Amino acid sequence: MDQIGLFDDELLPGTWVETHGRELTFDEVTQRVGQIIIMDESTESHKWFKAVRVERIYTYPESGDRRLIYFDGGRERGLVDERYFLPNYTGRFPARAYETS
Repeated sequence: MDQIGLFDDELLPGTWVETHGRELTFDEVTQRVGQIIIMDESTESHKWFKAVRVERIYTYPESGDRRLIYFDGGRERGLVDERYFLPNYTGRFPARAYETS
């Protein structure tokens, strides 16, 4: 007989997922320190979504710019500056974060 664990459905950092909830703004991400969110890791040819844990938001003292620091199950932490989340960001791969579904 298999045991049913309390956390069997828990989404762990590093898990690749196919579905996600609504898109989050950077300000909403800053309110989720310690929680799991979904980051868009897509390339031009494929959609990829990964569960990550928001570790902290670092604010640069000299400029006030903010940076998301997250854990995705790997050795190195993920780092994304707030400007990549802005709607007017014109770079090739803007940052997108979502609620878990």
